[in-house]
Amino acid sequence: MEKSIESIWKKGFLETDALIAPKLNDLYNQKSKNTVDKLMRMGKKNLILIMVGASIILLISLASGVGYAGTIIFLLLSAVVYYGIKQNKKVKDINKALSSYQYLRTVDSWLKETISGYTKMCRFFYPAFLLTFTFGLWFSNYNEEMLKEINERSPDLNVIFGIPVIFVVALFLMAGLSSIFAGTIYKFDLKIVYGRVFNKIDELIADMEELRT
Repeated sequence: MEKSIESIWKKGFLETDALIAPKLNDLYNQKSKNTVDKLMRMGKKNLILIMVGASIILLISLASGVGYAGTIIFLLLSAVVYYGIKQNKKVKDINKALSSYQYLRTVDSWLKETISGYTKMCRFFYPAFLLTFTFGLWFSNYNEEMLKEINERSPDLNVIFGIPVIFVVALFLMAGLSSIFAGTIYKFDLKIVYGRVFNKIDELIADMEELRT
């Protein structure tokens, strides 16, 4: 039957200009808007926290005599924030006149693009952050006594710029592994922070696609 309840239900929710099921349209439009708005608020808050953390690290590094390390970390984190702001602007450009299904599918595509970009950045960011932070800490004013004690206890220990070779090798190995597993680490972080919102978007899309079949 062409005008069955099921076909009316589908049409009413899939087409933005349909008047057959306006309450259903409103329901999904509101859910979609609320979910995306929540995602954007969380993302904005996260970017602010990253920038605040970057500023604190810079100030502490300057006070510790390793301003160069703090500056590098500050620039790395600033690049992450800049990319986040740039990507967030793309969401605002999405046509909100689209149906709730089309809107969420567009947001989902944007999410995949953003996550892919962050993952690529993390392959460089994680090892760079680890190396910069560790070497910066090692050469800071707070580590002079430790370095002196190591040299006194093991004067025959092979060192590079006062740092034990075995330590340098282990550090670069960890940096390499952090780059290789950057995607896994980043997705784990995402799941902790944004897991519920991502699941909500997936559930909404799944519900809508079920109505389409």
